[in-house]
Amino acid sequence: MPDIAFDLRYLRYALLAAEYGSFRRTAEMLSVSQSTVSRRIQILERRIGMPLFERHGSGARVTPAGERFLRDAAIGAKHLNQAVDIAAQVKRGSTGMIRVGLTACLANGFLAELIADYHRRFPGIEVRFEEGTTETSISGLLNGRLDVAFTLASLQLPGCRAERLWDEKVYVAVPAWHAIASLKEVTWDDVGQESFVVTADAGGPDIEDYLVRQLTGSGVRPRISVQHISCDNLLGMVAQGFGATLATSPAGGTIHPGVRFVPIAERCNTFSFSAVWSSGNQNPALKFLIKMGLERRMKTRC
Repeated sequence: MPDIAFDLRYLRYALLAAEYGSFRRTAEMLSVSQSTVSRRIQILERRIGMPLFERHGSGARVTPAGERFLRDAAIGAKHLNQAVDIAAQVKRGSTGMIRVGLTACLANGFLAELIADYHRRFPGIEVRFEEGTTETSISGLLNGRLDVAFTLASLQLPGCRAERLWDEKVYVAVPAWHAIASLKEVTWDDVGQESFVVTADAGGPDIEDYLVRQLTGSGVRPRISVQHISCDNLLGMVAQGFGATLATSPAGGTIHPGVRFVPIAERCNTFSFSAVWSSGNQNPALKFLIKMGLERRMKTRC
């Protein structure tokens, strides 16, 4: 099989010779000797196993087979040059794609600002989001489906790195008519007898685990109903009196009619979010996102 990488070095000589119909004019155009042009075209002909030109005293004429070969090869060379340019852009981080796993809200806050800043700085990079649980995000990282996951849980995975980037205060979301809604803050004892609803997707399982830890520690057996619905619909259930839930920021800063968000009074009641990615991932787009995340973390902690 011909060594294509080797042949491409000589293809340009043959293409120009076919265009000018002369090795001499090609040599003048390239500022090299005519013998150099002739020798390199001969090497190319030996590599592909057929003559590309008929040589004669007044010049060189492309053979029928050579004409077909050079026409197809010119298209291939153009595509190769485009591929090289694109690869260089990807390496520089000016284009490419990054696949992001989410268990956190993108409405506002640290993550929303990070992603918005990243998109402004690298508009040529396509960002693809996949919302899921921590478990599905782990699976995506390990099988290469995701480049990075922003998770609520603190993960230590083999072959992966994790950086805690930001914390968000915990709120209890209750119906607007609930007695708790008028309070400035609540304790876990205040909400220990409440029924809670959580979503089965995104950060729902992590919130369920958090509730179990907090309420069981207070000697209360929590009543938790897991719902296979979106976070917005979950808050709709809260407004209709199906139960309370936990939220942050509160709930991404969006307005939810009929719902009030009351902060938990105890210190250290925060959700901590981390970026997790494979140590072997060489995607330049990932490198820039992690760098920006760490820089934003430093700014928010100063």
